[in-house]
Amino acid sequence: MKNVKSEIRGITLIALVITIIILLILAGISIATLTGENGLLTKANTAKTETIKKSAEEKVKIAVAGSFGENGEIDLNDLNTNLRQVEGLTDILYNDISIYEANKIEKLPIDVVVDGYLIEINEMGKVSLKSIKPVVNYSLNPTEPVPEGTKVTVTITATISGGETITKITKPNGEVETNKSTTTFDVTESGYYTVTVEGSNGETTTCIVKVTNIGNTEIFSDIYTETKTYTDANGNEARIPEGFAVGESSTISTINGGLVITDNIDEFHRSTGNEFVWVPVESPSDFKREEGYSSSGSLQNYLRYCSEPYANGGKVEKDAYTVMYNSVTNEKNKGFYCRSI
Repeated sequence: MKNVKSEIRGITLIALVITIIILLILAGISIATLTGENGLLTKANTAKTETIKKSAEEKVKIAVAGSFGENGEIDLNDLNTNLRQVEGLTDILYNDISIYEANKIEKLPIDVVVDGYLIEINEMGKVSLKSIKPVVNYSLNPTEPVPEGTKVTVTITATISGGETITKITKPNGEVETNKSTTTFDVTESGYYTVTVEGSNGETTTCIVKVTNIGNTEIFSDIYTETKTYTDANGNEARIPEGFAVGESSTISTINGGLVITDNIDEFHRSTGNEFVWVPVESPSDFKREEGYSSSGSLQNYLRYCSEPYANGGKVEKDAYTVMYNSVTNEKNKGFYCRSI
């Protein structure tokens, strides 16, 4: 009887061990099924990500579809309005430069950031997903006008979706912050400052920080690559020729206050070229004219005439006025005059 009992205990113990081993194997298979590269959880997360991506793309498609005019072309004003109603929109980019704050779209193609995904709208209105890129925003402190040389602190905040992280922020002076999504730097002069942010997927975003509130330093836009209409904060319009940049500082950005343009800028977007000012007048007869001035010809010819003293290496003794009259906009009450620098 003792031998039989021992044998029974032995069989029971072996069965228990085998059962535990089988359970461990089954547990391992279950865990692998749930969490492996092709596991259920991984597939669920991938499906969720794809759903968000497709949803972001679809929202942009709807905004674009509602922006076509009767002529079959996209109305850029309608597109700007419709995009800003898209839930999850955080930025609008033209040539990797944010135009979101400008609240105006002047040319396609553009990229929009919706739910953290970069989506392109090409010249024909076709919408397509691009790589996930960091979304970068900045703030200034203080924001009100301050005297020359005053320190203004710029705070950079970066985010990225799709499970990626921010790995690198390169400041304007070349200093690099790693594995941080926020950083700050100080400036003491108005100008454009470039910050580059990189995500863990290797994608980068370049953010142009515009500081225009320090002292009387005048800051200008990018050089226009084509002649187009500029609208100031008061809704007034001016026709700006190709090859010129428009003033962005508050003292030189309004037409009634004297809109300044320049034909050359440095890396900080400060003028290094000939400058002109748009001034409203009642009639062309109100303008002073240099000898030999002609009231016919293109706007470019007017500006060439006006800048000739600079081209000859001299300074103008007095302001030399010229009129944009029946040549580009057919208006008689606006014009440019040279500004000594």
